[in-house]
Amino acid sequence: MFIHLKDFKRLLKQAYTGVGLCVARRGDDVLLGGPGWVIATEKESMDKKQLAAVIELTGELPGKGEAFKATKEENQYEIGEVRWGMIDRTENREEEEKLTVTPIVLERYPNGKAMRVLQAADGRVEVLNDRFVKAIDSTSMNLDYEYEVQGPFVNPEFPKQVYWKSEATTLTAILYDQDELKEKDILEYLRDIKIEG
Repeated sequence: MFIHLKDFKRLLKQAYTGVGLCVARRGDDVLLGGPGWVIATEKESMDKKQLAAVIELTGELPGKGEAFKATKEENQYEIGEVRWGMIDRTENREEEEKLTVTPIVLERYPNGKAMRVLQAADGRVEVLNDRFVKAIDSTSMNLDYEYEVQGPFVNPEFPKQVYWKSEATTLTAILYDQDELKEKDILEYLRDIKIEG
């Protein structure tokens, strides 16, 4: 899995102590979900530290075809069929569009979260929590299962999501809604500028 272990643990813990960490098994894949993100990965591609990080919070992995939600208050409870509503390793990716990670980081008003500006070939800009960009770490990959991290991409079927992928893993995150951002004037200005990544 191409996600830096420290960032992976942080995502899991924030979900677990917040709205809950969803964990599911679909075939050989493990799906992990929190607020605004999903990781889908082949179970065998996870190293012992990554598996331990999940099990430390949830107590176990679900069996194939099962899913549960683990929270700090209620530990875990089974949930029915998981409908992520987010792109993962099994989705059709024929129409994906590559985005460029720009060096521009804006501080979100008023809470100061870092927002990374991504740009499409047509000049359109998208904004994502910078923690996802920083979490991508090709040195964390299990080279027995994956060889290259690609992305970020956006797919017209899932226009408010961005994802990175390898042969074994997909990390999907929700883009910020620019209409709700106080920084939307800056983003509008950036649309007319070709930003080098």
